[in-house]
Amino acid sequence: MPEKNLALLTFGCQMNKYDSEKIAGILQKSGIRLTDDLDNADIVILNTCSIREKAEQKVYSQIGRLTPLKKKNSKLIIGVGGCVAQIQGEKILQRAPHVDLVFGTLNIYKLPHLIREVEEKGERIADIDNDYSEDNDLAPVKREGSIHAWLSIMHGCDNYCTYCVVPYTRGREKSRPKESILSEIRGLAEEGFKEVTLLGQNVNSYGRDTGEDIDFPDLLSIIDRVKGIKRIRFITSHPKDLSDKLIKVMADLPKVCEYLHLPIQAGSDRVLTDMNRGYTSGDYLKKIDRLKESIPEIALSTDIIIGFPGETDGDFEKTRDIVKKVCYDGIYLFKYSPRKETPAAIFSNQLSDTVKRARFEEILKLQKEITLKKNKELEGKVVEVLVEGEDKNANGKLIGRTRTNKIVNFSIDMPEDRKSLIGELVNVSILKSNLYSLEGILINIKGGGKYA
Repeated sequence: MPEKNLALLTFGCQMNKYDSEKIAGILQKSGIRLTDDLDNADIVILNTCSIREKAEQKVYSQIGRLTPLKKKNSKLIIGVGGCVAQIQGEKILQRAPHVDLVFGTLNIYKLPHLIREVEEKGERIADIDNDYSEDNDLAPVKREGSIHAWLSIMHGCDNYCTYCVVPYTRGREKSRPKESILSEIRGLAEEGFKEVTLLGQNVNSYGRDTGEDIDFPDLLSIIDRVKGIKRIRFITSHPKDLSDKLIKVMADLPKVCEYLHLPIQAGSDRVLTDMNRGYTSGDYLKKIDRLKESIPEIALSTDIIIGFPGETDGDFEKTRDIVKKVCYDGIYLFKYSPRKETPAAIFSNQLSDTVKRARFEEILKLQKEITLKKNKELEGKVVEVLVEGEDKNANGKLIGRTRTNKIVNFSIDMPEDRKSLIGELVNVSILKSNLYSLEGILINIKGGGKYA
């Protein structure tokens, strides 16, 4: 395939970002290079998300904005991948006549062949085969950064929450073989990466389908021994599968960060039952208590859906109470959006957008107060930061993250040395706390160096 330019537009979650890195890696190996210039692109791929209705609408709006480029360059190939593609398939070709290629979430490895087929045959193609193939896992990845890397340990989901499209867009749960994961992580360590985030719709389920005597805590223990990797994170954990064994491993392993994203979704047991979540609010809070007891410094975040069908004022108050009791460091807050592929879309008592918006704003206001208060508690303290790069918005400063996943912008006495600190673990004294970040000054490099 002759060298061409690829413009890659990514929507949605971390899994999609990782998939986009794979798309870029696979096509780069085929002689296609990335460009940010849509006008100079020979191929434009939209890697889509369908978790919320608005995300899907954004995709079609973006396709519409590409129409003038297609009219200007009839040879331009426009492809749509990701979750919207997996669900809608050929419907996208019918609705968007300028789209040439639609491919599913498990078909990324086929892209060079599919693009070649579009070019040679001049046909529009929809390939949404959802059979799992290890070729997807073994595909080359073009990482966006050089310090932190996403890494998928499993695909799909078996939980079938009544509001969620993931089981329909990414299929049933399928764990990657342990050796495949370790090979990729060792490769990242050799390339100089310092931190990995393990991805899965429910990482706590890892290993159940492999036939190997291994579970997720075991996998973490093995990864913790990989030389060169300094930090390990993971998302997402399902509360019903959060085990005491995992909590103990998180507390004991030095590289596993003191941060957990644990989606509650709602505080009302009635709503949780309607969501098919498989736990009660009491079950959830008991696990939060065990986490805080075992890992006192742990930072917690969550997902909350506001306005699920039938949510009463009392149900909403229970969600509000959960936010107060747990005191999350941050939340990802969503207004319920019906997805026609899911059971909840036909539930009675759908709430008005006005009600959802008011409840959304109330929880958001509450959480902002909690987040700022928790951040303020860090003022005057010294925290470990993994330096990720230069702060583009503050001349002479660096930016990184704490083990608890808080962003830190910090200054150093000798700004000319800042590039040499990228990728290092450093100690930073926090001088000021903001809602979404911390500000500080470098104290020393962990383990030595000129700032020790």
